[in-house]
Amino acid sequence: MVTISKFSYENPRFINLLRRSSSIPEEVEITVKEVLKNVKNNGDEALYAYMKKFDHVDMNEIGLFVSEEEFANARDKVSDKFKEAVRAACDNIFKYHKRQLPKGYCETYEDGVILERKYTPLNSVAVTVPGDKAPLISSMCMNLIPAIVAGVPNIYILTKPRLDGTIDEHLLYVADYLNVKNYYKISGSQGIAAVAYGTNTIKKVDAITGPGNNYTQMAKKMLFGEVKIDSIAGPSEIAIIADEKANPTFIAADMMSQAEHGTGFEASTTFCLSNEKALRIKEEIIRLAEENNLVTATQKSFTNYGDIFVVDRIQDAVDAVNKIAPEHVELLLENNDEVVSLITNAGAVFVGEYSTEPVGDYFCGTNHILPTCGTARFSSGMSVQEFMRGYSVIRYTEKALKSNTNLIIELAESESLMAHALAVKVRK
Repeated sequence: MVTISKFSYENPRFINLLRRSSSIPEEVEITVKEVLKNVKNNGDEALYAYMKKFDHVDMNEIGLFVSEEEFANARDKVSDKFKEAVRAACDNIFKYHKRQLPKGYCETYEDGVILERKYTPLNSVAVTVPGDKAPLISSMCMNLIPAIVAGVPNIYILTKPRLDGTIDEHLLYVADYLNVKNYYKISGSQGIAAVAYGTNTIKKVDAITGPGNNYTQMAKKMLFGEVKIDSIAGPSEIAIIADEKANPTFIAADMMSQAEHGTGFEASTTFCLSNEKALRIKEEIIRLAEENNLVTATQKSFTNYGDIFVVDRIQDAVDAVNKIAPEHVELLLENNDEVVSLITNAGAVFVGEYSTEPVGDYFCGTNHILPTCGTARFSSGMSVQEFMRGYSVIRYTEKALKSNTNLIIELAESESLMAHALAVKVRK
């Protein structure tokens, strides 16, 4: 269960929180290294063998791709209520992400020099979407829609099939609705290797994004450089800053929303101003967990990384949150607008008692693929730019080159790069 304690930077529970990491066991790295090597050298043969070994499916029987018939069946199976929810959520995500499209620019300088910045979409991307147990519908939307907005022409989806070779109909409906029909029934490090290297039947891609287990994440990490990756996803986390008027039921439910992922590494943290408030929040956690059959789902994470810290001032909480650099921050304060500008290290900030974190997970339009384990200090969440590349166009004139020749030569020769200097000298 959650721990209540007085906040200080020397508090062992706070130190424990800062030491959370997304490290992956060494034995996983050893296995993945062998899988990548084998798939690179043996292509489809190795891929199919690993799908049989790890996922217990015969690719020759179930087929590599989702068929049009399977998409049609999914359209018939899912409820109208689900379709309505997907369409509304996707509309919001599209609206928010379209604003992110980078605009190039072109500047003309003296002597006729023209310098330009251009942006173009990646040619191909593979998106991993777990789905054999709980279909991660929202993660599919959060990966696919930015890629679609960016204009990526070739988008592929990877999902572990069920033992009967099928994919969850909710995932198929979303893919069909977004018109992404290149859907592979492959997964794990072997699936990542196949799209990174290419095989006789699988196209090599430029980028790989999306969540997955330790084997998927390690494969992405080891293939960085061969392809672009989004990030190495760590366990989820939330930090809540609350004053005396904040609703303890809301706080408790929001802490539980992270803890229920159940790996034991999720962090649910609240900073409040009194022991009385902390106790009320803890009481609500106990009540809600029992009433909603969530004790088992949340207990491990709450025991390891569930904390309610009592602070003297809201500023102390702000400073602590910026130190943690959490994936999600919630502000439940009378002066939210004053405090939000003080939060500098966070994946996303949810302001006000009705901006509950699941709104961002599913519906409002912002992206829920966010930096974890302190990486919000230096990285950002998923965006359209993840699927684009920028480059410069230089149009230098004879007049400009000749007027700057000596300066350019001086810089090149100071680095002992004489051929660089020569390329300018021959144009004098």
